[in-house]
Amino acid sequence: MSFAMLEHLTEIFLFPEVKDFWFVSIIGLLMVVIGEIFRKLAVVTAGRAFTHVIRIYHDDHHQLVTHGVYR
Repeated sequence: MSFAMLEHLTEIFLFPEVKDFWFVSIIGLLMVVIGEIFRKLAVVTAGRAFTHVIRIYHDDHHQLVTHGVYR
């Protein structure tokens, strides 16, 4: 999120001609913000079940999260 915001602000101040079509920039920025909010909600909802490790086998102590954003 920080890098996306940094990129957006850098383009505005250093390369304003890139931002001639403001509606495209605003839509892109909104998509980044909404995506980041959704991801944070998913992490909070999953709690201890959230991990960045890809599992091939089912762990005995794992619980499937079926509420919140995982409905």
